[in-house]
Amino acid sequence: MFLELVEIVIIVFTAIVAAGLAQSYLSRGYAIATSPLEPMALLFTDGVLQHGTDSALRHFAVEPGLHAWQDIHDTLVPIFPDFPLVPGSGKEGRVVLEPQGHTAPHNIELRWRDALCWVTLTPVEEATAAPITPALEQEMNALRLSSDTMINPVWHLHPDGTVCWKNPAYTVLLELTRGLDANPETPLFPITPGDGPRRVALRLDPLDAPDWYEVTSIQMGSVTVCHANCINALVEAEQAQRDFVQSLAKTFAHLPVGLAIFDRRGQLVLFNPALVDLTHLTPKFLSSRPAMLSFFDQLREDRLMPEPKNYASWRQTITDLIAAASDTSYEETWNLEDGRTFSVEGRPHPDGATAFLFEDISAEVSMTRSFRSELELGQSLIDVVEDGLVVFSATGALTFCNVAYRGLWGHDPDTGFVETTIDDCINLWTRLCQPSALWPEIAKCISERSTGTPWDMTLYLKNGDALTCEVQGIASGSTLIRFRTQKPEHGLAAPALENLQK
Repeated sequence: MFLELVEIVIIVFTAIVAAGLAQSYLSRGYAIATSPLEPMALLFTDGVLQHGTDSALRHFAVEPGLHAWQDIHDTLVPIFPDFPLVPGSGKEGRVVLEPQGHTAPHNIELRWRDALCWVTLTPVEEATAAPITPALEQEMNALRLSSDTMINPVWHLHPDGTVCWKNPAYTVLLELTRGLDANPETPLFPITPGDGPRRVALRLDPLDAPDWYEVTSIQMGSVTVCHANCINALVEAEQAQRDFVQSLAKTFAHLPVGLAIFDRRGQLVLFNPALVDLTHLTPKFLSSRPAMLSFFDQLREDRLMPEPKNYASWRQTITDLIAAASDTSYEETWNLEDGRTFSVEGRPHPDGATAFLFEDISAEVSMTRSFRSELELGQSLIDVVEDGLVVFSATGALTFCNVAYRGLWGHDPDTGFVETTIDDCINLWTRLCQPSALWPEIAKCISERSTGTPWDMTLYLKNGDALTCEVQGIASGSTLIRFRTQKPEHGLAAPALENLQK
């Protein structure tokens, strides 16, 4: 009995010792199994591999001193598209790169300081789902509602160019354009990430006009966010403006007056062929949309403007000209060196534009000068006539008289501010002549525009001189009245002459 008890104690003690040894062994093995693994890290200096952990050297099959940054770049760029082509350098920095499509269990951490750059593969830790709060849920619902009700197509692109997200407006446009069985990953709008806004035309029906969209893309990390805005109204307005400008150009093409229209920035936007013919400016120069000052500078160089006394004052004159044409109306006559005469007009237009009109009035000026010369010659010839001549229009207004008439009656109608009529002249003649019953006949002849047989009458001045008054109708309903001094006969006018001599 005692022996059995001793055996039982030995067995229990042995079991306890064995259990302790087993627990100690298992504890040591667990510690080894759960100890942190050596990180995979590489150190580069000026792009050359200097050091690396054993796990990293085995994983990438590289050796310090023999491999460079380009070797690790070629290995990692298929999984990490954003892996830089050259290592970071300069001031301290850090960046974490994620694998494309989250297909790798590691992220890459890049750290650099001066010429040193560390590349470390860090395990991807599963993010702990944050609790959805009422505020977060409300924001998510608001974003989803905004996306679902947006009328403009919006979509996201993977780095490989495939569509990874789209809003309902994009889906509807995709189905209308390519059908219900269209591949949703193929972009509807061909764009290149990073480009600025560009216009793309989509044709829903081959028989209808295309729809125009302005597509913009914004790079957000590895995702490209794209927006499309329908600009049919803008395209139609631009086309209407171009058609209107073309219609104006065709209309102005037949005008003999040179036309130059400058926009609010002072650049030439429209001209017609007559401007080329008049100024001899080349179409190449005009098509380059010169500024106003450049335009007038060229006219001056080609001697198509009056030559100024000095260039500084001329520039100020042109500046005043542009200001006058932009605010009010500008009109001036240019007498050119080649004998031509230009009438130049500048007028403001809506939206800050300014139009200049150039008209060759050489023929009109020449005709006016010739007509004026003929008038002066005719006036000189009539002034030589000793008889007093006066012409009245059909309305009874005095239109012409010679020097002899002014001296006879002491009357110069050019000194008055109002026109002189036949009644005014008859009153003057009556005061200086003896009474006569034929004065009303003269007024009647003029009012009735009589062009019949000329008639005359004899008038006696109050000093005793006798005048012959002849009335005769001439062209355009006018009437000519001639006053001729009668020479005294022997024995009749002698007493009067003696009285005058006394």
